Amino acid sequence: MKTLFLSLLSICALVAAEPAKAPAEGRAGRLLEASGVKAEFLIKPDRHVALTFLDAAGKPMARGERSVVVKVDGKDLALEPKPEGFLSKEPLAAKEPAPIVVQVRTTADAKPTNFRLTLNTANCGGCKHQEYACSCDH
Repeated sequence: MKTLFLSLLSICALVAAEPAKAPAEGRAGRLLEASGVKAEFLIKPDRHVALTFLDAAGKPMARGERSVVVKVDGKDLALEPKPEGFLSKEPLAAKEPAPIVVQVRTTADAKPTNFRLTLNTANCGGCKHQEYACSCDH
C-alpha cells in the first residue's frame, strides 16, 4: 500500500513538472536564459535574426544598456539596435548547419553571457518548431 502511494505521488510530481526552457508562449524562437538574461533568438522567414529581451512573464521589455554580439560560423553578424532588442542588418547565409554564438552583456563593462546553438531551420517532428528552437529532449 505504501509503495502504491509513493508511486502515485511520484507520477503526480512528474506530471506537474514544467518542461525546462520551453519557448515563451506564442513565440517560435529559441529561449536564451541565464544569470539575469532572458531573451528570444528568432530567425525570421526572410532569414534575418531578431533578438528580443523578455521580462519574467515572457513579455518583450526595453533593451536598456545591453549589448549583443552574434557570430555565425565564426563571422560577426551586423546588428541594428531596436527598443526591445536587436535585428540583423543582413540575412543569414544559406549554409546549414552552422554554429551560432550569441554573446550578451548587461552593461558595457559586464562579463558576457554566451549562448551556443546550431543554425538548422528544418522543422522538428516532435514540437513543430525549427530545429534551432526545438523544445524536445531528442
